[in-house]
This record gives sequence, C-alpha cells and structure tokens, in this order.
Amino acid sequence: MNFAENSQQSNKESGNVAPAEIGNELEKFADAGVEKALNSVRSRFENQENPLNNLAFHNSGHTKRVIGRTDMLLEAMGASADVRAMGKLGAAFHDTVQEWEAKPNPDGSVSRKRFHEQNEETSVREAQSYMDEVNKNEGRIIFGEDHKKMVEDGILATIATGWDKEHSTVAQPNLKEESPLLAKALALADIGGAGMDGPAQYVYEGSVLFREENLDILSAMQEPEKLTDEQKENFRKRMLAWSKFQPEFAEGRKARFEMEIAGLPAAAQEKIRQIFNKFDASIRAAQDKASQRESMNFEELAKDFGYSF
Repeated sequence: MNFAENSQQSNKESGNVAPAEIGNELEKFADAGVEKALNSVRSRFENQENPLNNLAFHNSGHTKRVIGRTDMLLEAMGASADVRAMGKLGAAFHDTVQEWEAKPNPDGSVSRKRFHEQNEETSVREAQSYMDEVNKNEGRIIFGEDHKKMVEDGILATIATGWDKEHSTVAQPNLKEESPLLAKALALADIGGAGMDGPAQYVYEGSVLFREENLDILSAMQEPEKLTDEQKENFRKRMLAWSKFQPEFAEGRKARFEMEIAGLPAAAQEKIRQIFNKFDASIRAAQDKASQRESMNFEELAKDFGYSF
C-alpha cells in the first residue's frame, strides 16, 4: 500500500471525513506549505531591526537550495510523487525554528549557540501543525499519519550534533543505513553544498556561515570605524583560520559520503554519486580561496567574507 492509499484507508476507517484525492492534490497542499514555511523564515530571520537576528546562512536562500537538493536526490532514489511532495514540505520546514543564545568563549570571542534538537523538534511540530490545519480546513485527511512521520524523520535526520574527529566534519546521528528515503535525502541535502553545488556555492556558504556564527564580529561590524587595530587583527586571524579549515571540512564530507548513502539500492547509489560529483572541485576552490585571503588586509578580507562597511 502506498502513502496515498494509506491516507485514504485512514479516512475510511475514521468514518467522519471524505477521502482525499491522491496525486496532484497532495502536491498542491505541500506546495502551499512550502510557501508558508518560506514566509516564516523570511519574517523571522531576514530584515530584522536587530542585525544579530538576521541569519546570513539559515535564511530563505538556504531553505530553497535544500528544497531543490532534496527533490533532486529523491528523484534519483526513485521516490514516488507523494514522497517527493513530502520531501519538499519537510525541507521547507526544516529550519523554520532557529533559537539561540550568545556563547562567550575562552578566547574572548562570542559565538551563536543554537539549541540543536530542540529547534528541529519544534520545526517538526510547526510542519505537522500545518498539516493538521489543512486537514481541518478541508474536512478530510489530506495529510495522514504516514505523511507526518515522513516529515518528522526527515527533519530530525538533519540534526548535526555529532562530530567526526577522524574526518574533521559534522555527523548526523539520526541518519542511519536503514533510514527511509526522505530522511536520507533531506539529511544529505542540508549539508550537501560541497558535493552537489560545487565550488562557488561551497565558498559562499562558508563565508556566510562564518558571519552568522561569529556574533562579536557581526556586532562590531555595525560600526567598523570604531574598530581598533587590535580588534582588526584578531578578527582577521579568525577569518583566515576559518578559511583554512574549509577544505578540510569538505574533505571530511567526501570521506563520509559512502557510509551516508549505504542502505540505498545499488542503482540509486550510483545516481547519487553522479550528483555528488563536485567534492574535489570544491576542495580545490576552498584551498585557493584560503591562499588568496592570506595576503589580504582586514578591510579586504572582511569585504571578501561579505561584510559591508
């Protein structure tokens, strides 16, 4: 029994709602949910009065890219139209909640400490609340329990609280060999820039993530004319250290790739390898960018990272 058939069976068993049509109707409501999620991300993390609440990385641009990557991977995995529709919905909601607090570090820097797991769990509840709202408004089950579970598994698979010391990169503890297709696709898509999108996107994502993570620099750059030479040099060293780490991070993503696609059918694995064919180019670009930045003064480096003066 497929997911749409499951939803219809649930309707019939409840006895109080009419069964939903399958196919295009599910996709229509999933697409509406995508727009709702994107609007939430824009309103919460873009154009805020407090610059610290504007997220340079975890914004609608990232969400759109993850939606596209997820659908590309699900198509390669041979997923049904229903699963692909739910993949878009899960990807759209995966970062709608981004709660954080400022974390002072021993070296004097201040970083953004995210409430991992809690954020993803709350994002799941927002997605499922949207699905419940659709069912209520329609007076019938458009999204069944199976759809809700797919989205939940997918969003929770993006949690990246693990750290692979051997390969110097993040690990997603909820991504298992036996994970369902949507969960595998969304987890891979969320951190797939180096392998899927290639050099320009990977270098860009590294720069914007640095700006988002380093709260003290973000705050200081609101009035760059007040920076002391000591602050400039400290910030410059941190930006250079980040740049030097970017090739290593991409190498780690490449090293973990085969274990992360394990469990998929051989044909699907081969198609996904063809999609994740940009690791080497991303690694080289990150190495070149780090080398170029070595000779930049603070102002040049800050502009290269995307800070405005």
